[in-house]
Amino acid sequence: MAEEKKKENIWNLPNILTFSRIIIAFLTIFLIFAEVNILYVVLTFLLGMLTDTLDGQIARRFNLKTEFGRQFDMIADRFLMVGVALAVIVKLGISEVLTTNQLFQIFFILSREIILSPIVLVALISGKGVPIPQVRFIGKLTTVMQAITFPAILLGIFFDFFSFSIYLAVATGVVGLVSAFCYVNDIKKIIG
Repeated sequence: MAEEKKKENIWNLPNILTFSRIIIAFLTIFLIFAEVNILYVVLTFLLGMLTDTLDGQIARRFNLKTEFGRQFDMIADRFLMVGVALAVIVKLGISEVLTTNQLFQIFFILSREIILSPIVLVALISGKGVPIPQVRFIGKLTTVMQAITFPAILLGIFFDFFSFSIYLAVATGVVGLVSAFCYVNDIKKIIG
């Protein structure tokens, strides 16, 4: 007899927190286009990143882990990070507030997402679905570094004190590149 697959309860606190990250992404994007004080934008973004920490901690601590939650978490992470970064690039780029240096920093901290996006698109177009490997430490480290570096870049646009963000961006970009290559390798193993 084939073993029955256990039905997951996707309506749990970690998944609700993950969903809230998508709502927070939209709110952050709205604040950017509404030209609200950058401190509020940064605080809202950080709140979204905090939900990433909380959802995983709660899921592991209270045994609420689900496959749906694992995949949804990765999507919500990318939605917050890439969506907000694109909003900053569009809004502050059009306003000519964003320098070439700051634009480079944003692209560099998104190195993992830039490398993996074509792979995900090909997988989606092929109809085979997107293979989502298990989370690695290097992937979590990249996300944490993005959560620190992106606000520093945003603050550096308006406050000279944060000009050190270039160093954080380079470190985040390098870790992101390593993370991307690890994921590519994992995806190759999954596909076979």
